[in-house]
Amino acid sequence: MKIEDFLGNEQVMRDIRTADRQRMLPHAILLDGARGTGKTTLAVLLSQMAVCSSEKERPCGVCSHCRKAGRRIHPDVMIADGNHSGELSVQAVRTIRSQAYIKPNEADCRVFLLLNCDKMLAQAQNAFLKVLEEPPGNALFVLTVTSANMLLETIRSRCRLYSLIPPEVPAAAQELKRLFPDKPPEEVEKAAAVHEGNIGKAAEMIQNGDEKAFALAEEIFRAAGGGNEYELLKLTSQLTSGRAFAAEALDALEELAAQAVKASAGVQVASEAAVQLSRSQTKQRILQLEENVSRAREVLQTNVNLAFFATWLSAVLRIKS
Repeated sequence: MKIEDFLGNEQVMRDIRTADRQRMLPHAILLDGARGTGKTTLAVLLSQMAVCSSEKERPCGVCSHCRKAGRRIHPDVMIADGNHSGELSVQAVRTIRSQAYIKPNEADCRVFLLLNCDKMLAQAQNAFLKVLEEPPGNALFVLTVTSANMLLETIRSRCRLYSLIPPEVPAAAQELKRLFPDKPPEEVEKAAAVHEGNIGKAAEMIQNGDEKAFALAEEIFRAAGGGNEYELLKLTSQLTSGRAFAAEALDALEELAAQAVKASAGVQVASEAAVQLSRSQTKQRILQLEENVSRAREVLQTNVNLAFFATWLSAVLRIKS
C-alpha cells in the first residue's frame, strides 16, 4: 500500500507527503479518530515511509524495508498495542524509551508504533514523556488514540496531531467493494451507509455478518426512547447469548448514539432509529444515552455476568419521561 492509496483525509495526507518530500517528518505523530477510521493502517504506512530505502516517493512499497514493515516484521519497527495486556505498561514504556537510543539494525531509523493508547496510565505517559522531551535523531514515534484528549497535554504538545475522519459514503462503498468482491453490492453499500463511511466498522459488519446485532441495537434504541421498561429488558436479555454478540451490539449502539447526536444538530444520518430519537428527545438526554453506552462498553470488558449486565443495561439506557 502506498500513501496515495489511503482513502479520504486529503489534507492530512498532503501534509504528510509534503513533510516527507522535504525529509522533515516530525519525530512524534499522534493519530486520533474513531475506531475504524484507519489509524493503525496509517501508522503502519508511516513506519514504511520512515524505513523505506527509496530516494523518491516513500513508501515505495517494493523495497525490502517497505515489505517487512508492511508485514510488521521489520527489526527496526517496534509495535506496542494498548489492547494487549501490559504492552503499554510503565515497564513496557521504559523498555521502549531505552530502545529508542539503540542504533537501528537495518534501516536508517527506528520506528515505535504505540497503538490504542486510550487507557495508557498517566505514569506510563510520564515515563514516555522523557523520550519525547529529548528525542533521538533517528527515531519516529507514532501514537494512535480515539481522542487526543485522553492523553496528557504534555504528550499532545510534543506530537504533530492528525485527526482522521471517515471518507464519504460512496467512496467508502467503492473501497469496500474492492475489498469484498464476492459480496453482493447492496450488502456492501448498506454497510457503508449504516456506518457513515467508516470503512473499518463497515468491514467488520460485512465480515462478521453482524446485521442481527445492528438490528437488535436499533430495537433497543427505539425502546430506550419510548421508556418501555419491560420491552427494553426483553431486548437487552438477548445479549446474554454470548459476550462477542453483546460486544457487536454495543458497537452498533455506540454508532447509533453518535448518529442521534448528529441528527439532533441537523446533520443527515443513515439510521431512521437515530433520527426518530433525535426528534423525540432533547439533545441533553441523547448525550446522556451516548455516555451510558460508553459506560456499558467499559463494564462489558470486565468479567461481568451477562444476565446481570443485560438487566443493568436496560436500567441505564431507559430514557424516563
